[in-house]
Amino acid sequence: MAVVEAAIELVPRSIRSHPAVRSYAARRGKKPEEILLDRSYHHAAMKNLNEAGKRGRPDITHFILLEALGSPLNKRGLLEVYVQTRSGHVIWINPETRLPRVYERFKGLIEKLYSEPVVEADGKTLMKLEEKSLHHLIEEIKPDLKILLSEDGTLMKWSEIGENIVSAEKPLVMIGGFPRGKFRRETIECADKVVSIWPEPLEAWVVASRIISIVEQAAGIGGG
Repeated sequence: MAVVEAAIELVPRSIRSHPAVRSYAARRGKKPEEILLDRSYHHAAMKNLNEAGKRGRPDITHFILLEALGSPLNKRGLLEVYVQTRSGHVIWINPETRLPRVYERFKGLIEKLYSEPVVEADGKTLMKLEEKSLHHLIEEIKPDLKILLSEDGTLMKWSEIGENIVSAEKPLVMIGGFPRGKFRRETIECADKVVSIWPEPLEAWVVASRIISIVEQAAGIGGG
């Protein structure tokens, strides 16, 4: 699974001198260029940014990752998660990683990744950040099925989606990690199928939870 176009990036150079950014960085004892863009704190500074509505929401990725890593699918060793960020990076997360449940601690971990791109513990790599596009990630992992989940996609029955995914040898399901707006053309072009799971828009973490559940059911994972 990949969280794509995730609204994760360090504060852009163009707004680092804004009072909202500088005061927030000072409170955290960091420089403006060392902190993640976060709409909760930087709303006033973000007004003139390009595609401002799609940016500054690391919390979306946090929610999705907690859902994914805590799922039975992951505990069975059947899930691998990547995050493709707006900043042009890909973050790989070891399935055994226990992410911070507290959002502010999660942000601190991602900020550290930008300066120290590998997180290790007990001889294991837990997280790794590399400068990489979605296209290059796909070339690297070589999935045989690429599904992009989008409210603009073809509405499909959950059973059909599940069957498609579990019948592939190495499927990749992509979920948007931004609050609103459309996927970039290059993201859509990376997909074999653009699929919707519900006739109305859903929050990204809800989509992640549902698609994991759909796959678990199709794969026969569960109690009873």
